[in-house]
Amino acid sequence: MPRLGHKKSRNGCRQCKARHVKCDENKPCSSCSRHGVQCSLVTWDDASLPPAQTATAAPHRVAKRTSDRPRKVRLATSSQPPSAAGLPIEYVLNPTPAASTGTPDDSSPPSDPFPYLTKFTNKTDAIQPNYWVRDLELMHHWTTEAHVHISARDDLRDMFRDAAPKQAIIHHFLMHEILAYSALHLAHERRDQRPAFRALGSHHQDLAIRSMRKMLPNMTPENGPALFMTATLVTVTVFASASTDATVTLDELFDIFSLIVGINSVLASTRTLVASSPFAPCLLINPNVVPQEPIFDLVLAQAPSFISAIETLCPEGPVRETALAAVATLKDCIYLSAGPHVDNRILRCLFFCPMRWSADFNALLRERHSAAMAIIALYSIILSDAGWNWFLEGWAQRVVDAVLDAIEPQWHATIQWCVEYVRERRVEQQEKTQQQQQPADGEGDGDGEDRMET
Repeated sequence: MPRLGHKKSRNGCRQCKARHVKCDENKPCSSCSRHGVQCSLVTWDDASLPPAQTATAAPHRVAKRTSDRPRKVRLATSSQPPSAAGLPIEYVLNPTPAASTGTPDDSSPPSDPFPYLTKFTNKTDAIQPNYWVRDLELMHHWTTEAHVHISARDDLRDMFRDAAPKQAIIHHFLMHEILAYSALHLAHERRDQRPAFRALGSHHQDLAIRSMRKMLPNMTPENGPALFMTATLVTVTVFASASTDATVTLDELFDIFSLIVGINSVLASTRTLVASSPFAPCLLINPNVVPQEPIFDLVLAQAPSFISAIETLCPEGPVRETALAAVATLKDCIYLSAGPHVDNRILRCLFFCPMRWSADFNALLRERHSAAMAIIALYSIILSDAGWNWFLEGWAQRVVDAVLDAIEPQWHATIQWCVEYVRERRVEQQEKTQQQQQPADGEGDGDGEDRMET
């Protein structure tokens, strides 16, 4: 009987083979893009050159391989790490898959002391090592541009540009987090290379969180300030890693809430150590008076209607009391963020709320209780005005859409103003972004003045 030809391809990426799933063989493949990991099909040339240039670069590589000049080639085995004299940056920042994943140390212990960090690691994904040159590109972007978008204060910008890289050389978890921030910022700016930079950002964020988890039980005056800075940046990059994902769910937002609560405990425990470190400017009060945010007055004006709806639609009992307390906490966070010398007001308010909401309210969020969903709709108003920050772009719209799907119909009238406001702000942000991107699109280099200031 003649043998039938088969269509099975053996050219899929290593990550899909490890997951035992079909690979579409794109560069990167859709499976790796969806998981936010580095695809083995993406080479340095594929990730750094436009498609038209990649095709023309290949013959030059072939010509070098077919040269008549004799060469001595030494093949390195994966079981032996490169020597310190070889590629120290490659090995320290980008360990081999065997070194970075799948080891017993990377697995969560039976009683995980840091569950808020576990959700943001990809323990089963095999990560292809990146070239050390790509990491230098990320560090260059951090020192020349990315750090500027963290704060509007000059003293903090100087600290992030100068002190943070110096400390990152000593504390590698901070190095990985800096590179993660830089890669995700590049993913936002360079749309033609977004999958590659998102994979790099996810890779470095994963390594930063893994390393930070191991160091937290052994905090010292030497590593405490670096843990403080890493924890601060993690709260940004977890939002950024999902900012371009159209399928963000409420559970992902609530996971970030849990992360913020856990990170707050890290920040509190390291505060005294930071005061005498190069990161001390983070604890200094802004000497200048900061303009107020009009959005705070709008939210406070809407709060009474939400209180009335909770009292009308929720029977007397623990749920009503928990929901009313959550509204009161939101108002307190607004007042706390409205002090005359408080900078980054909107971001502070967004982070203050999860830190102060009760465990009972967090349980109502997970249960999708309509009263809790209504409060998240009110919270999304503040989130929408923070959407000008590159790492929060699009978040408010997706949260409101998810709330509409989860909330009961009798609550629609209560949140209608929130839905309309978020949609209007989203349209404004999209129009402004398109206007800023037009010069870059016209030049074709994707590197124009389409920056979004924080």
